[in-house]
Amino acid sequence: MKDEKKTLKPDLSQGISPSAVAEGGMLLGRVGESDVLLAKTGGEWFAVGARCTHYRGPLAEGLLVGDTVRCPLHHACFSLRTGEALRAPALDPIACWRVDHEGDRVFVREKLAGQPHPAQSSTGQRPTPASVLIVGGGAAGLAAADMLRREGYEGAVTIVSADADPPVDRPNLSKDYLAGEAQDDWIPLWPAELYTERRVDLVLGRRVTSIDHSRHTIGLDDGSTRAFGALLIATGAAPVRLPIPGADGPQVLYLRSFADARAIAARANNARHVVVAGASFIGLEVAASLRHLNVGVDVVAPGKVPLERVMGTEVGRCVQSLHEAKGVRFHLGKTVTAVDGRKVTLNGGETLDADFVVMGVGVTPVTALAEAAGLKVDDGIVVNDDFSVSSGVHVELDAFEARAPRLG
Repeated sequence: MKDEKKTLKPDLSQGISPSAVAEGGMLLGRVGESDVLLAKTGGEWFAVGARCTHYRGPLAEGLLVGDTVRCPLHHACFSLRTGEALRAPALDPIACWRVDHEGDRVFVREKLAGQPHPAQSSTGQRPTPASVLIVGGGAAGLAAADMLRREGYEGAVTIVSADADPPVDRPNLSKDYLAGEAQDDWIPLWPAELYTERRVDLVLGRRVTSIDHSRHTIGLDDGSTRAFGALLIATGAAPVRLPIPGADGPQVLYLRSFADARAIAARANNARHVVVAGASFIGLEVAASLRHLNVGVDVVAPGKVPLERVMGTEVGRCVQSLHEAKGVRFHLGKTVTAVDGRKVTLNGGETLDADFVVMGVGVTPVTALAEAAGLKVDDGIVVNDDFSVSSGVHVELDAFEARAPRLG
């Protein structure tokens, strides 16, 4: 039986000895029913919520940097002073508690009311635009809209997305959602009412087809136009589609949007065997989720070891062993050359039987719109240090480079 004393969290409201937490250290405790992280840094004491608001990562296992704490899972960063989410992928703050150091005890008292982020001065290199229009309905676009409001911007903010669904937590699509452990309403990054509360106009199912620099407008695929004061291009990336027979057929699925994830999940309900092309993060996460549903999985990838390019040979082999222990079969040094119904052909002539195929062979930056607008493109949108570009007519367009969006 597990020793409960080892897992018992100290009641911080009853006080602890200051020596229990060294300078630069953290302690996981509780106040009432809440898990609370107590930290000491720069000679000051802080108490905040113990879980990251993005994916509930354990902040006690994270890293203290000055008066911030960073999540060990996806490196979201929070202010210990205000609880504010300072860096993506987290958007929501963590709670804060009052800390008192009395005599030889440190006490965590009541939870503090939320502290609004201070509005920044409007003085700067550029005048404040009358409106901001964001092209792209992913996490980067939504985080930008969120930060505009948190920084005190009062103008109109619009997000135009080609997706039919509001911005979602994409990493969760190939993990808990596909594994059947996350409900549909867990996936959106914001609840519907928050768009109204924060005055963000969300336009779904509309693709931007053109940018008119001189008129400060964009054209949409329904023939309408929309004006902007400043434009943010956050179109992200799209799945690579192999130029092979059957790649665009009904048996081949891709995972990028919430709709894609729903389609794969629906097909998996009646599937016995699936081929996953690609041993990247997406491919392996899809394989793991499908195995969780007791679907047979064959992974086909050209490399000698999964994730070797990004994680190295030793880690890659370890990852492969973990997947094989769950029943995943690997065909390494191989590629899919054709898909014809249930028949999946590999280079060398070997064939695999599959109810369907999930392609996870990488992504490519979506730059066609920027390129057509005359912006410089080089495996992403080329930007200045402040993420701005020149359109050639003295109109500045903010842009996130698709390869490595960084917020905060």
